[in-house]
Amino acid sequence: MDLKITEKKEEPLSSRIQLTGELDFEAATPSYKEVKKKIASSLSCDEKLIVIRHIYTKFGIRKADFLAYLYNKEEDMKKIEPKKKEKKGAKPEEEEKPEEKKEESKESKEEKKEEKKEETTEKKT
Repeated sequence: MDLKITEKKEEPLSSRIQLTGELDFEAATPSYKEVKKKIASSLSCDEKLIVIRHIYTKFGIRKADFLAYLYNKEEDMKKIEPKKKEKKGAKPEEEEKPEEKKEESKESKEEKKEEKKEETTEKKT
């Protein structure tokens, strides 16, 4: 994957630099993480301060344009950039609790089955 930054536009009010450029790739369109790593290595800056806004692929050609921002401080980035939405079932604390409940419910179901078997055998005799 080749990366070429075509324009750097400084935005002092937002304390960031807008980067536009071109990507040449051989296989599938590179992911945002791959592009972020490549930009960080070419500009020798921290990956945490780079935000890829969009990758515009071109039809039939293995090229793409991208729009990214390089922030001066992480604090400024947190103020400006929108927060990522969390997936509905992705909370780690709640995931552990249902597992425990499932184990308990399995045990209780097994106990109930055993009790029913015992009751039916007692009724038969």
